[in-house]
Amino acid sequence: MIRVVVVTDRRLFGSEEIAGRVAAILASAPHGSVAIQVREKDLDGGPLLRLVLEVIEVAKPAGARVFVNDRLDVALAAGADGVHLPEHGLSIADARAAMAAVGRTLAIGCSRHAPESVLDAASQGADLVQYGPIWATPGKGPAIGVEALALKLRDPKGGPPPRARLVAVGGIDGPARARHAALAGADAVAVVRAAWQSTPEVIGKLVEAVEAGVRARPG
Repeated sequence: MIRVVVVTDRRLFGSEEIAGRVAAILASAPHGSVAIQVREKDLDGGPLLRLVLEVIEVAKPAGARVFVNDRLDVALAAGADGVHLPEHGLSIADARAAMAAVGRTLAIGCSRHAPESVLDAASQGADLVQYGPIWATPGKGPAIGVEALALKLRDPKGGPPPRARLVAVGGIDGPARARHAALAGADAVAVVRAAWQSTPEVIGKLVEAVEAGVRARPG
């Protein structure tokens, strides 16, 4: 079960060779508990494809699912597990139509910044919905606060609950905040700086913190 989404940023890492770091990160965490979102907005299609293939090569043995940010074409070409759709990018419906046109099905992650948008994405069948920024983080809007994670994902038409997992993002700089987010309602957390500006072992600690927060929820 995914508890931590590691979002890549080779500029923070200071190196173009991030696959080795991904391997070290995954070695610190239980099998299948971490997903990797490849988000390198400055890379053109060819270099991005090569990077995604490198990440998949080290992620697959660890049971880690690989999502490609924004570029559905690259996700399909690389054989990635999923695509992550920015809020103002390709719609969930259009992404599914494009997949159907080539006979493929990928998991869909997406970013949302308001409760009604989170619920809408969940009802449309997103697999992961990143919601934030929960705490202040460079380059993002104002923090919405951990209390925002208390929303309940539900089908507005009264059908079965959506399968979407709520992923807290923004300012999650260590296990304490990861646990707090999970206790408040998140199923997982997404991290950028914590993954690339600390030791790889921190990701395993974040997984443990999320698990502890989920177990400690009332009721």
